[in-house]
Amino acid sequence: MKKFALTALVALCTQAAWSAESAGLVGIMNTSGTVDVNGFANPKSIWTVYNVNDPSEEAVVLAYVAYRRVGKHQLSIEWTDAKGQAIDRCAYDPVHVSKLPWVHTITCKWGGRLPSGGINFTVFNTADGKKERVGEMFVPAKQ
Repeated sequence: MKKFALTALVALCTQAAWSAESAGLVGIMNTSGTVDVNGFANPKSIWTVYNVNDPSEEAVVLAYVAYRRVGKHQLSIEWTDAKGQAIDRCAYDPVHVSKLPWVHTITCKWGGRLPSGGINFTVFNTADGKKERVGEMFVPAKQ
């Protein structure tokens, strides 16, 4: 029971979601991969920590973004290490949202070795020429 409580606390503390003017983060998680269930991407196995430089671990960010207005949107995810240094970035094709509600599921896969100190994932949306931070998540490394 203590392990479950600690895992739940880490998950709550490591995810920051707020709503930008153009979109909001409905959910974000780090997983070992995704599985398709009835046409929707779902996490295979969620991790709240990872082993540093373990080549068998594969980091996949799964995010659900809800748009707040119609028009053209372009999402991106930026990965940084604990020092704020860029690790990787995923950019997605622009989407034209024609009606609300509209939720977009995106995944971003990192295949390199995972750094010590943790990884921060930040989701951005660009709409009307303005890039906004939609939400972020930090995943710590095992000590």
